[in-house]
Amino acid sequence: MERNEMIKILMEKTKVSYEEAEEVLQECDFDLLDAIIYLERQGKVENNGANTIIEVAVDNNEENKKENEKNHKKKSGGIGEIIGRIFKFIGKVISKGNENYFEMKKENKKPIKISLTIAALLLMIGFWPVSVLLLVGLFFGYKYSIAGPDINTDKVNDILDKASESADNIKSDFKESYKG
Repeated sequence: MERNEMIKILMEKTKVSYEEAEEVLQECDFDLLDAIIYLERQGKVENNGANTIIEVAVDNNEENKKENEKNHKKKSGGIGEIIGRIFKFIGKVISKGNENYFEMKKENKKPIKISLTIAALLLMIGFWPVSVLLLVGLFFGYKYSIAGPDINTDKVNDILDKASESADNIKSDFKESYKG
């Protein structure tokens, strides 16, 4: 659109003089919308129903944003509530870990039960020594399983049984090749 056309449109929409429309458009880099808003803010444009509706909608949007922020703060709480949720979650995990056990048994002997919390701590503190000891235990005939009322242990116990079977197969293959 040419500048003269923009000036005429601005004059029609806002009912200002030619000189004033040209001056405002130059200040707003010939952006028609910015020029109309600029004139509205200066109070040089007649206030009609459309302008009022826009202002009310903007005010309502600002109020809605403030209400949404308040609701968000209520829902998420402050940093204290978040830390409280984290500690509550950690407490639940530790509680479940104390109710469920990691069992080590050899043939028909009574199993050794260690709570999952302690087993996890041992793995965190000394991963490599504990892993090596568990692996060596497999070759000495120990079987591992997880038991407890709160968790579904079928898949984990199947994997641990397969590991025990693999260790037994490797041990028997080694014995056969050593005898031969």
